[in-house]
Amino acid sequence: MKKIFLILFLYLSVSSCDVIEQEPIDSVSTQSLFKLPSDADAAIVGTYRYLANLGSNYIYFAELPTKNSKGNALNRQFEQLNNLIIVADNSQFTGLWDQQFVLINSANVVIAKVPGIPGMADAAKNSIVAEARFLRAFTYFNLVKYFGAVPLITTPTESPDVPALQVSRTPVADVYTQILADLDFAKLNLPETHAGLGRTGRATKAAAYALGARIHLTRKNYALAVADANQVISRRGEALTVAYANLFLTKNSAESILEINYDTQLQNNLSTTFLPGSLGGTRTIEVNNDIFNAYESGDLRKDATYGFANAANYMKKYSRGGTKDDNIIVFRLAEVLLSKAEALAETSYPSADAVKLLNEVRRRAGLAAINPATLIDFRTALYKERRLELCFEGHEWFDIVRTGRLQAVLGITDNNKAIWPVPSVEIARNPKLQPQNPGY
Repeated sequence: MKKIFLILFLYLSVSSCDVIEQEPIDSVSTQSLFKLPSDADAAIVGTYRYLANLGSNYIYFAELPTKNSKGNALNRQFEQLNNLIIVADNSQFTGLWDQQFVLINSANVVIAKVPGIPGMADAAKNSIVAEARFLRAFTYFNLVKYFGAVPLITTPTESPDVPALQVSRTPVADVYTQILADLDFAKLNLPETHAGLGRTGRATKAAAYALGARIHLTRKNYALAVADANQVISRRGEALTVAYANLFLTKNSAESILEINYDTQLQNNLSTTFLPGSLGGTRTIEVNNDIFNAYESGDLRKDATYGFANAANYMKKYSRGGTKDDNIIVFRLAEVLLSKAEALAETSYPSADAVKLLNEVRRRAGLAAINPATLIDFRTALYKERRLELCFEGHEWFDIVRTGRLQAVLGITDNNKAIWPVPSVEIARNPKLQPQNPGY
């Protein structure tokens, strides 16, 4: 947890991800910030920068343990995770842990400091704070899915002193209480849209409701998942109108709800990781034949997702090998439709509405409509559609875990593996994180 207090506010322009030169700030207690309304906007955009830093890991960790991908010997930690060798000393876990707590602390600074800015309207303050609380809710939701009980920190960490950094873990139920409180505030105070240049990568009401649908589906609160999905659908409709390939070739498409925006100044390694050498990559993560062979004949998503070069298939949703500026889609409409379909079916089946939503996703993929006779049949069809529709976008591991299919899909018989170990280096830094998660 040594990085929690090292928050360097990166002042970004609202029209790009370029960092404006500022005096480095190593402590959140500085008095030179949060004097003007423009400081609030710069601070929240800086917080999105930490989300961008997390972005690649958001994809990798949800794909590597699954049958979507194959981690190879070019990255031993990736290979280890892909082989379901889940150990506390995997250095990749440490990065994942640190990145998320740095993001949380940046959000905490915005939440604490923005309300005190003089001359700024309350509505404007609440909108900025709502973005920070959305990001905090999103990050804590990911943390509890990865690690179970984690330290719940809702105020800025202002001191580098060891005692200030050694925080005990909080029960998962209490973390969810805070997540939902943050989400409620975000739903109430986020704008419908952000006006002006450079505003496409920021949270809106639709993003908050999409996060709510994902959270409630994970917790099996199906009525709430349907309600939040309906809020998204009321704003975006149910029709999938964008060609599947264009979801990734065109940034922030009409179906996109929230993307992490990258450009030539703020890059990610996704294309490098997935593309072969002939296209400027290293193909550190390969395509598993299990998913490549899972598509029905005529599924338009297959050609949109995979290419072939250097004697093997490769994943091409992230294809900007030269500029390394592929966006990461965090929420899009198809996920919301599938989440609502699942929640409706789990509430009561047969469900014509659930089948209709499932078939809307299939229709865009160029596939014929189906009508599963039983709930078991529907689940099988839906899980397959989620996998093929959302592959390599940060979902598959969590979908397997939340639906109780670790053994059926991956052969994992130890349910302790549904969550991962707290990184051993973090426990060494902070003994209050003990005991380690069961099974590690």
